[in-house]
Amino acid sequence: MKITHRQFLKFSELVYRECGINLHDGKQQLLQARLAKRLRNTGTDSIEQYLKLIEINGQELLNFLNAISTNHTYFFRESHHFDCLGPEHTNIWCSASSSGEEPYSIAIHCLEKNFRPTILATDISTNVLQMGERGVYPVEKAKAVSSQILRRYFQKGHGKMEGYIRVKGELRRMVTFSRFNLLNDSPPSQTFDIVFCRNVLMYFDNHVKTKVIDMLHGALKWGGYLIIGGAESLNNIEHNYKYIKPSIYRKVAGT
Repeated sequence: MKITHRQFLKFSELVYRECGINLHDGKQQLLQARLAKRLRNTGTDSIEQYLKLIEINGQELLNFLNAISTNHTYFFRESHHFDCLGPEHTNIWCSASSSGEEPYSIAIHCLEKNFRPTILATDISTNVLQMGERGVYPVEKAKAVSSQILRRYFQKGHGKMEGYIRVKGELRRMVTFSRFNLLNDSPPSQTFDIVFCRNVLMYFDNHVKTKVIDMLHGALKWGGYLIIGGAESLNNIEHNYKYIKPSIYRKVAGT
């Protein structure tokens, strides 16, 4: 069944309200495909019926948000950002961690530099958080990882798990996974030395982007760093960070 423009607008408004993501008209085909799977899984007969379902069923709303979330990542993506990490950074928040490649890459980098921070990894999608907790990935996700690092921190799959790798327990114990909605949830009670929020701001308009980075500002210690994606910037929005270099901002006194 084909989604109407009116229905698309309803879903777009819901997604924007729940997680701040703009589903522009070019995403209608993507939404159609993701909805078809949810309708099959729930045994729902029509898109209108499904709209009513997610209004009253919180778990299915969560399933829907999981389905429309885009998650593309791999180990050591934009790893030059890790150069600003040092032993003084004892706690790190990966606020849009997807399936865990980012926090595990950070953990490896820090262990290789002989320090061991605690890492909180959050995402809006419970599906990708479960993947991160399992720590099992197609070997293609580690295309940027040297053979030496692979041997040191990963187990190679055999038999039915051929073509997969698993993060070793030492790394998994460094990372805590938890669901978090950047738009609507209150920040964690603790404050952080570093907050990574990479490759998610691009999906937000300036209003939502401002709200998110203000929340993250409150979650940073004085002198702490906010690190965003290489294709992102805080240009054209008001913010209380000091620009350090592309993708890297700092919370300083007086901001």
